[in-house]
Amino acid sequence: MGMHTAKWTQTIRLRFLFTLVLELCATVFFFHLRGQEQKPIGVSSPVHKVAMAMNVMIPMRDGVRLATDIYRPDADGKFPVVLIRTPYGSESKTYSDRGQYYAKRGYVVAIQDCRGKYDSEGDWYGRRDETQDGDDSITWLGTQSWSSGKVGMVGSSYLGMVQWLVSYTQNPYLKALVPVVGPLTLGRDADAYRKLATYCNNNASVGSSALLELSWLISVNGRVNQNGAVYNLDKIADHLPMIEIPKILGGNLPGWKWLLQEENGRWENYFKRAADGNWTEPIQKSEDLKTLYAKVDVPILQISGWFDCASDFCVYNYQQVKRFSQFPSGKHNQQVMIGPWNHWIHFAPKVGEFDFGPDSVINIDETALRWFDRWLKDIPNGVDEEPQVRVFVMGRNKWRAAIEWPLPETVFTPYYLHSSGRANSLNGDGLLNTAKPENEPPDMYVSDPGKPTPSVTGLDNTDLIKTGPVDMSHIEARDDVLVYTSSELKEDLEVTGPLHVVLYASTSAPATDFFVRLMDVHPDGKSYPVFYTYANPYSTRGLTAVDKGPSHQQILKCEIELPPTSNLFIRGHRIRVEICSSAFPLFRNLNIDGDLARAIDYNVATQTIYHDKNHPSCVILPIIPDKGGPE
Repeated sequence: MGMHTAKWTQTIRLRFLFTLVLELCATVFFFHLRGQEQKPIGVSSPVHKVAMAMNVMIPMRDGVRLATDIYRPDADGKFPVVLIRTPYGSESKTYSDRGQYYAKRGYVVAIQDCRGKYDSEGDWYGRRDETQDGDDSITWLGTQSWSSGKVGMVGSSYLGMVQWLVSYTQNPYLKALVPVVGPLTLGRDADAYRKLATYCNNNASVGSSALLELSWLISVNGRVNQNGAVYNLDKIADHLPMIEIPKILGGNLPGWKWLLQEENGRWENYFKRAADGNWTEPIQKSEDLKTLYAKVDVPILQISGWFDCASDFCVYNYQQVKRFSQFPSGKHNQQVMIGPWNHWIHFAPKVGEFDFGPDSVINIDETALRWFDRWLKDIPNGVDEEPQVRVFVMGRNKWRAAIEWPLPETVFTPYYLHSSGRANSLNGDGLLNTAKPENEPPDMYVSDPGKPTPSVTGLDNTDLIKTGPVDMSHIEARDDVLVYTSSELKEDLEVTGPLHVVLYASTSAPATDFFVRLMDVHPDGKSYPVFYTYANPYSTRGLTAVDKGPSHQQILKCEIELPPTSNLFIRGHRIRVEICSSAFPLFRNLNIDGDLARAIDYNVATQTIYHDKNHPSCVILPIIPDKGGPE
């Protein structure tokens, strides 16, 4: 069962004995720094007036020119450069404010429209040209008369993704990156070190997950975000065949040629890749994952949130750079900060239905400024000596610092599913505890794509990225959701780290999905997720049976990696695992094994979850021994 084997647990405990003192020292140091946040060490002050040059056309290697707004300190001398590359319009107030912020503090800021967007030339094909264009832009900025020759990048979401796309170019002028909620890794891990989820890392529900991407493509349609704001994907999310959906929305709109064209169209390729079992794929097919990460030679500060769709990516990229990089900067100058945020890093403590307190609030620009001061200005502010991992423990509402991920003291503990065969809904008899099951009947539910289990949000891109900890007990009241709940906790229990599920299941469908969620049940009965809940549908397609169940159904062993988390389950709360097969309209599996793009029908499937002596379904929780918690 991977990480939760006895050998792994013993190894973790031995490492804990050797690293406890180091981690305690790191924790004390980090929280001392937090106490100094109002006056950070060596931070650049806003002493400059700002000179601006708008729509500077920077040439790319193929002759295309990209429009770039440049904010410079109005002073003589050479300054380091902060590059921001965006498809959303460089002249928006958000970006102009950021340009002013860094320029006043002694940086040249270049805010660039991506190829084919706004005033930039060429055609936009998503990430296809971002490595080349980013590399060319960095070189141009690093060689100007006002440049010190050191370039950094900052930005969130797509603006974080483009940073990863240049992270391995080894551009001599690139000296620092700050990707925030960056939804990208450098490829699939060929040696199965870790299965990576994208919005959907399987193929059976690829159609519905493609709708997630479609909602974003609509928002960035055309050269200047010509989205029309009239589309309601929720109303047509159940349309079959799914290949027709973009045309129903209006395939003649500007910028949709790339989306719809047969040979290279993104929409068509979703389904083609799914049929080949290649939903996730390397950025460059000619290079494997190890080769790409081995080239990373730049200090990177990643920032993400537990309720962001990219939290998995943040942790994964951090681990892989440290694992494979062939350079000291890649090995040692990587840091991760994950807070109780969704896709928008908040300037206020409330996310979803929770107020996480004042410690949860950070300022992205101030945080990035310290990183840039160290790596672009060589100011010895100590940022490179801080703990590499900083995570916010929800429930404690305090930060925890560590020297690595997972935390060295982690005890991976299986919590097993139990019932008398009726775990359907929160009113059923499903239990969750550390005792191994013996002779217990399985649980069954019906997955009907015509009446799919709903999500708590729709396909509107804005609503999707705002999702956080919200009560899901109304969804758990359905019979197509299995619910396994622990008894009330007599003591606080901290769960911080990667989450792993071993699920023994069978299905009457040729292929299907399973969603598994970890929930924190409060004394009032409300049930809250502790991670981004829509990033982990697990497909049964291609799995080999490990046993046979009743009626000779094949029993499949599903090894599921859930998004990571850090949550204190408070005394009096309960731990809950819920299992279902859709999160409509975000994800809906048709329970078929055929042409997903052109399917006009679906199968109603009977899903069976086993939990007995030979099939001990469980969730492995990364439990942190109580040391009094972060200070």
